[in-house]
Amino acid sequence: MTSKTMPSKPKSDTWGISYVIPVYNEERAIVSTIERVRAVLESLKRPYEIIVVDDGSGDASAERAKSCKGVTVIRHPSNAGYGASLKTGITHARYDFIGIVDADGSYEIEKIAELATYLDDGFDMAVATRSNVFDHDGFFKKISRKIYIEAIRLLVNRQAQDPNSGLRMFTRSFALRFFPFLCNTFSFTTSLTVFGLGDARFVKYIPSDYQAREGKSKVRHFRDTLRTIQLIVQGVTFFNPVKIFILLALAHVVLVALPSLALMACVPTGYAWIYFLTGTAGFGLLGIGALGDIIRISAMRNRELHMASPFDATDE
Repeated sequence: MTSKTMPSKPKSDTWGISYVIPVYNEERAIVSTIERVRAVLESLKRPYEIIVVDDGSGDASAERAKSCKGVTVIRHPSNAGYGASLKTGITHARYDFIGIVDADGSYEIEKIAELATYLDDGFDMAVATRSNVFDHDGFFKKISRKIYIEAIRLLVNRQAQDPNSGLRMFTRSFALRFFPFLCNTFSFTTSLTVFGLGDARFVKYIPSDYQAREGKSKVRHFRDTLRTIQLIVQGVTFFNPVKIFILLALAHVVLVALPSLALMACVPTGYAWIYFLTGTAGFGLLGIGALGDIIRISAMRNRELHMASPFDATDE
């Protein structure tokens, strides 16, 4: 989203960067990730901290992170999810600017400096888009990724680019505003993008290179795709309920009403009515469920978002 000139961030006691690195069985790349992040943050000549959240790893990820000087390591007693790890890190962050990056060695970490400049200029979030990500995708994944991005652009009505990039920076208040809506799994970044754009926040995209990750991916494509669809529906329902119900109505016509008419012309009328009534009931329940979910989550927004995390942190 393009912004007009915005005032720069003031240099206060909290003027600094908290960089959160979620980790789950990333012992091969965690140390190099930390050192690369530290090198960039040191060059910025501003206060910073590096928070590593180990999400119940079964390898030596936490121990290797602790071996890095000046890093805060927070350990989850069991695997809670990528998004849950980021939420823990954000809760513990002491500075206004929050950065995140995956610990798999795939992102161009040196782009952190450029991301920070855009937050200084007043953007709520700056995202490093993986300009060559399709080069690393297989045929079917490439198609599904394109459909996924275009669906977000259609539903959110913004020029979203790489909505699930794991290298980005945003203000702490921006993230806390949407905390109850943010997914605890790998769809955290997508949900942050959807709600940020839905709320007409200032988002900047910068191109970056993407490398093959170290180790094995933890993404479960089918499960995470379903979860992503759910959170997109949540975002659109919250910010533009008319759009989602118009889409539901159109889907009802295409998937229920027209097939029912076709059935009436081909088979006994009773079957057509059964299909129509069950289909209509299904779409009605879907709409009620979407509204109920938004009401439930909206009620959570009044809860205190700055409470301490239940997990202990150790400074090494």
